[in-house]
Amino acid sequence: MDEDGGAERKFLADAALGRLARYLRMLGYDAAYLKDRDGAAALRETLKTGRTLLTRRRDLAARDDIEVFHVEDDDVLAQLAATARRFDLTFTADAMARCIECNERLRSVSKADVLEELPPHVRKTQEIFARCPSCGRIYWPGTHYARAVARLLGALRRSC
Repeated sequence: MDEDGGAERKFLADAALGRLARYLRMLGYDAAYLKDRDGAAALRETLKTGRTLLTRRRDLAARDDIEVFHVEDDDVLAQLAATARRFDLTFTADAMARCIECNERLRSVSKADVLEELPPHVRKTQEIFARCPSCGRIYWPGTHYARAVARLLGALRRSC
């Protein structure tokens, strides 16, 4: 475990792999996303942070001075399965503990703290909430949560 309780492996997804970064975050992994399409920027960030670079670019995948994984598939769930297979990723207690937008660890909040920001149906049906300390996005385990978990588990089964 790292200092914030998350999974040890840290990733940097390049510009072509933003959706994969979001899925890795759902699994609880620290997955930064570099929107810059410049390969030199990806190399600099990888060297600076020590993250594993996930890329679709063959020129970056051929590097031997950084840890890099060439993601070949176009389908995000197949990408997740291949990444999980390569790095032995699992569904852990850290799953659903990161903001899918900005990668920060979520913090539990009371319903009273977020009540005015919730849609009416959520106010009536949900009791457990978390908030991203960076972007302020609110999360709760609604039906979208169950669907996301099912997609993640399906991709992990494909990785075996």
